[in-house]
Amino acid sequence: MTTTWTRATEGDPLDGLRAALTSDGAGCGYEPPGGYGDRCWLLHPIHEGPVRLRWDQVLAREGRRLDDWTGTPSHLVFEGVAGTDDLEGPDPAELDRATLARLVDRLARHTPHGADALVGAAQAPVAALVGDTGLVAWRGRLGDALAHHDTMPDPWFPATWWAADGSWLVLTDFDLSATEVFGSRALIEGLLADPELDAVRHPSIAESLGGWTRPGSHP
Repeated sequence: MTTTWTRATEGDPLDGLRAALTSDGAGCGYEPPGGYGDRCWLLHPIHEGPVRLRWDQVLAREGRRLDDWTGTPSHLVFEGVAGTDDLEGPDPAELDRATLARLVDRLARHTPHGADALVGAAQAPVAALVGDTGLVAWRGRLGDALAHHDTMPDPWFPATWWAADGSWLVLTDFDLSATEVFGSRALIEGLLADPELDAVRHPSIAESLGGWTRPGSHP
């Protein structure tokens, strides 16, 4: 039986992340500076009618590749690519449900206790509801991520969510169109090899910005 995630108490240390999640540099979500074996990006889907396209398929229309783009994965990647106004996506700020489901399945395979693993989650401060002061954080089971997605009271899925045991962390930066996943080498290699995901290696936000991560400054 699934259940939605519940609001974390104000005194919850959030597995040692509370200070980082409320820092000036985490306005759009928290990107950890290290501590994980590997990382990758999940590019949010693009559709042409019922057909899902990979980002490089779209960029190839102008003879370009994502590898040629040194900035973060946002809609700016597609500027100047003919026909993109007729495509659906990529959505900013959150994963689509199908990609989220696939990611949850992969995370469960690489988390002690699988779908029953305890997770924490936090909204990006820039997405906080009007009148809501302080950090909006959640607690729940990994396996209930989809239930939270389907019934969540906030406009977007939490920007940052992580395994309570520290084995992985997921960031969907509020103004990007891709999700960054940090975890073990086995987890990341599994995501990169998954044919249902458009997962790529690409510079982190900090690397793209030369270490400067002020909210809203993504190229």
